[in-house]
This record gives sequence, structure tokens and C-alpha cells, in this order.
Amino acid sequence: MHDQRDDYEPIIATRRSREPQREDTQPLWRIVLALIGGVAVVVLLAWWWMGRSSTDVASSSAESEGAAPEMPPEIHVEQEVLPQARDADAHPNIPQAPAPPTPADEPDADAEQSAVPKDIPEVTPDNEVEPAAPPAPTPVSVRFTSPDPQVRVELYRPLETSPVATSKVGDVIDVEPGRYRVVASGAQLETFEQEVTFDGKRPLEYTVELCAERKYERESLAGQVVEERTCTSTEECESMFMILGDYADELVKDRAFRTQECAKWRPNAAPDGSWTLHINCDGATPATTCSVVIAEGACTHAEPRRSARGTACPRGEIR
Repeated sequence: MHDQRDDYEPIIATRRSREPQREDTQPLWRIVLALIGGVAVVVLLAWWWMGRSSTDVASSSAESEGAAPEMPPEIHVEQEVLPQARDADAHPNIPQAPAPPTPADEPDADAEQSAVPKDIPEVTPDNEVEPAAPPAPTPVSVRFTSPDPQVRVELYRPLETSPVATSKVGDVIDVEPGRYRVVASGAQLETFEQEVTFDGKRPLEYTVELCAERKYERESLAGQVVEERTCTSTEECESMFMILGDYADELVKDRAFRTQECAKWRPNAAPDGSWTLHINCDGATPATTCSVVIAEGACTHAEPRRSARGTACPRGEIR
């Protein structure tokens, strides 16, 4: 038994206890705790630095925004208003380039200043004197006279259809100086028109004498022979008929021919209305007559112009 105990003692003496193992593991926990603390410190420093950077950026942007309104507005007026007016005068047919858009951060001071000159009414200085209106022209006194007491006178301005004044013989009216158109008329008298100028330096007298209505007399020349020719055979008469037909077509278009035929009836007679000629070849004798006859045509004769007193007319004069 004693021998067996001796044999087991070395085995028990060499066994390790648990306490030394705990002493060996304590430095590892400290290292882990130190590492965790260092990481936490680094994270805190990084968060503080990021917060400081964002604060600096915000302060710098606030300073830039506060400095923008301090820019003088005159610079924008010169860049936007003046070049546009100069370009419009130099090149009226070229469209103007659009103005650059205003940044969103800048205030609308330019728009307010550009709108102010349009809304402000133009103020006339007190010391500026408006030009005086020209004085009205002094009316001129005009008296109308005529040997015919029934004459009626109307005054028209050029290019106007309504009279500005109407007067009878013996009346005196006041009119503005200038150019007028005088229209005089009366019972059994021919209408007379004349352009006159009233200068307004002195009273005037306008005398007019009209022509009496002329008597007209009308006469028909149908059946009057214009020309005759003789032919010796039927064949010659047929040829003569064709020749006279072309000749008659030319005569009826000639006013001198018609006036000449009217003069055979009465001197100074004038052709009136439409005219036609007729060709006539008749008879079977060896000597046959072909003639040109007026089929339709008339003449009118008028008495010479005379006033009621038998003098030349019309006339109108200023004295």
C-alpha cells in the first residue's frame, strides 16, 4: 500500500490548477477593451470633424448669399437695357438675342428696376412752357353781286362735297381766308363753277353773271343721200354695191363726216345719237344708180351762249 501511494504522488504533483490559467487570460481582455476604446475615440473624432465641415460650408454659403444683394443695380441696367436699345437702332430687322436667365440665388432686383421706368409717368417740369397755339385767322368779309337777282352762290372747300356757306345776291358773309370753289346757279340759268382765293386783307366783292339756258333744236337726217354712183350692168352694180358697203362702214365711224352732214342742214349743228347708212342699187336699165343713204342719224343745234342782258357769259370776278 505504501508503494502505491508513492507511485501516485508524482502524478498529483505535476497536475496544473485552474488558477494559473485565469492569470494567463487577463491580458487578452485588456487588449480587447483598449482596442474598443480606441475605435470609439476615432469614431467620435470623425463625427466631430464632419459636423465642423458642414458648419463651415453653411456659413460660407450664407456669406455668399448675403453678399449678392450688395451688388450695384446699375451694372445690370447697363448690360441689359442699353445694348438692346443700341442693337435695335442699328439692325431693326434682326431679332434681339434673349437675355441670360437670372440665377435662382440672386434676388429679383433687376426685374423691379427695369419695370419701374415703365410704370412711372413722365413728369413735365414746371418751368417748361408749352408752345402757344397759332392764332385763328381773321375772317374776311365777302359780298356777292350779280345782274340776275335769282342767283344763288355756294362755297365749297377743295375736295369737299358739302358747302361751307350759302349766299344770295346782295348778302355779305364772313369766311376764313383760303381757297374755295364757287358754284353759282339760278332759275333758267346755266350753272357756273369757278375756283377763287379770298386773302383776308380787305373786304371783297364777288360778282358773277350766268348764261341763260340755251334753246336746242334737233333735226333727223334719215333719207338724206350721201353719195350716188352709176353702173351700166347688173354685174357692175353688184360689184359697186360691195364697194359702197365697205365705204359706208368707214364713213359712219368718222365724226368729221357726221359733222359735215349736219352742217348741210344748219351751220354749227352737231351730230346727235347713233348713225347708220344704207346702200341702194335699183333699176334694170342700162344706166342704174347706186346710192349711199342715211338710214338713221340726227343733228342738234343750240343757240350761242348769251346772258340775260345779251352779253358774253359766264363770268366771275373778285373786286
